[in-house]
Amino acid sequence: MKKGFSLLETLILIFIGVSILILIIGVVSNSREFSRTLGCVNNMKNIVQAIEGYQVDWKETPVNLISLMPAYIQNRNIFHCPSDKEKGDSYSKFYIGRFFAEENSNKVFLICPRHFKGRRTVVAYLSYSVDIGKTKQVTWSGINGEPGKTYNGGNLKFEDGTEVKNISGDVGFLGSFTNQDNKIYSIIYVPEGSNTNFEVNHEGDSMFEVITPAVIAGVEGTKFNVNNQYYIEDGVPQDKTFISVTEGNVNVEERNQGRMEKVKQNEEISVTTRTYEKKEKGVPRKPPKAIPYIIKKIK
Repeated sequence: MKKGFSLLETLILIFIGVSILILIIGVVSNSREFSRTLGCVNNMKNIVQAIEGYQVDWKETPVNLISLMPAYIQNRNIFHCPSDKEKGDSYSKFYIGRFFAEENSNKVFLICPRHFKGRRTVVAYLSYSVDIGKTKQVTWSGINGEPGKTYNGGNLKFEDGTEVKNISGDVGFLGSFTNQDNKIYSIIYVPEGSNTNFEVNHEGDSMFEVITPAVIAGVEGTKFNVNNQYYIEDGVPQDKTFISVTEGNVNVEERNQGRMEKVKQNEEISVTTRTYEKKEKGVPRKPPKAIPYIIKKIK
């Protein structure tokens, strides 16, 4: 009568046991990450509802998320993503202060790129919906780009073939992800107080936006230059953004009153607006109330 297990049988049992353990650990880990992601989705839904209430009362969007407390959000923990390893506000540097218009319901105003080891991005749209998109790869001068980080010089390359090149000054990378139509949606920005110049060569039918203190420029398949100038005139800080189109069309929304202009090939638009003396990191805030100065001309 055979007693015990042979060496081969023992090794097979160990292999099966280890495989089952790895599977269990993976399932538990994914379950925890999914729970954290749902927590972030719920936070952003609360923020969306608060902004909707703010708009009803004030007929405009808040300059920053902290403006929602305490009238519209009482629990400060709503501003912390469960997947954020750092304490404090997780969302403000990913918030885009923009006008809510019915025709812009597919535009993004808040993202959180921290989920499933950066492979998923939670996204809030102007339609007041919140979705989870697949994060798309972006490189800066051959190095993987980090959402929310500012880069100086070099080139940014996106998964759809879009390039931001000949960067002079600071450019922030907000995020790149699939939207509700499964198209790639990418956003970059010029930080407050920056003198920056770069070229954009956008490819395909993906969505691409450039945010400066003065404008939001949205494109689909085009080439254009962006030049942002920060200066102080008569003691008032100001930003002037030039959008110069070499191919295709660029939809330019000035950020003070929400006026939209379509800039065509061989046209240039400049928008000057009052900005803030004290600068903040992240996406530039919607400027203080003032009448913007807009010039549109043929190059």
